[in-house]
Amino acid sequence: MLRILMMSGDPVAQLIARRPERDPYLIYESIREKGALIRGNIGAFATCDHELASLILRDSARFGSFAVAKAKPIDTTVYDDRGERLIVPMDDSFLSMDPPDHTRLRRMVAPWFSPRAIRERTATIETMLEELLDDLAGQDEWDAVNDLAVRVPIRVIAAFFGIGEEDFERFREWGGIIGTSVDGIRTMRDLKTFRQMLIEMQEFFGGLIELRRREPGNDLVSFMVQAEPEGEPLTWHDMIATCGVLLGAGFETTVNLIGNCVLTVLEDPGIRKQLIDDPELVPNAVEEVLRWDAPVQYLLRVTTEPVTLAGVDIPEDSPVFVVVGGANRDPKVFGDNAQEFDLRRKNSREHLTFGDGIHLCVGAGLARIEAAATLRVLLRKFPDLRLAEGAERRPTRVVRGMSSLPVRDGATAAART
Repeated sequence: MLRILMMSGDPVAQLIARRPERDPYLIYESIREKGALIRGNIGAFATCDHELASLILRDSARFGSFAVAKAKPIDTTVYDDRGERLIVPMDDSFLSMDPPDHTRLRRMVAPWFSPRAIRERTATIETMLEELLDDLAGQDEWDAVNDLAVRVPIRVIAAFFGIGEEDFERFREWGGIIGTSVDGIRTMRDLKTFRQMLIEMQEFFGGLIELRRREPGNDLVSFMVQAEPEGEPLTWHDMIATCGVLLGAGFETTVNLIGNCVLTVLEDPGIRKQLIDDPELVPNAVEEVLRWDAPVQYLLRVTTEPVTLAGVDIPEDSPVFVVVGGANRDPKVFGDNAQEFDLRRKNSREHLTFGDGIHLCVGAGLARIEAAATLRVLLRKFPDLRLAEGAERRPTRVVRGMSSLPVRDGATAAART
């Protein structure tokens, strides 16, 4: 049925089922041409309009998370071998909750992502990057995603949980599976992999929680086992879900942001030279990548009551796709050159990649710092870095990024020659 709707030109169906390697922004333009808010033949709605997208994301009363839907088109429940329901981080954490539960849990973790807390981590992140890039120096070719981008957030997240290098690889694997699952489980093999990951992750974080009860430290898990937001201790379920979502969201989005930043900068020698000559432009370069090639392409909301928006009637319990990748290129906000990358764009930060309203990504500041630090240190240590052959995009729709990004140091190659 979905294939038939796609062939009939239903833009919402095309949005959901497009092939990941195709340019999604062409679909977003087709949505924009049909109106500020459109209804597809599959009963879903979508908008690429920046004003409407922001309004929907900020109106959590009428546009709730997927978890509030009464009639879910997809059953996301996963069970273990004993028939007990497994905790799915993206569905069971504050990421998919509405007030008051969302408020209680988000407020509990927010201090760990405050501007002050992030500033205190910046020097540590840059030192880590120096060490990572020193290890890559001298190699003819390496992968900017797998050798660099994935290694930055894993170390940052591991520090939050107070764990060492022995768990880096499993965190990397779990984070990738969680991120890919946002697209939906499409095959039995995907379901088996996802289910096994949930079992392993639940056991790991469950054991870590018990360890921190006995031996508390200066980490987020120790904080959670002692926390009592609104006078009530956190449940085991809430702590597992919170650990899982911080791992999944904190890893996948940042990996793709860093990869997209490196790709954008190395594709254009002019951009690279400007950033080398003036490192103060790096933070805005990150914002412009977030706008121009967002690592998260759309967010899903569900109406909690009948809503009329932009002259369109939306029934209760209807899925609404907030296409941030399209809203980020709305010419009404970003001008006639919205489709272009502009390193000096003054309002790049008005993008909606991290959401808006109460669900604005709690780790947005940390992701920005990690990406900016990576670009700064990378360009300082490898000013002659070039793209090599073999770059590949990830086979995902919601998440946009590179699965492989080979690079070559021009200075090293010249020295060898």
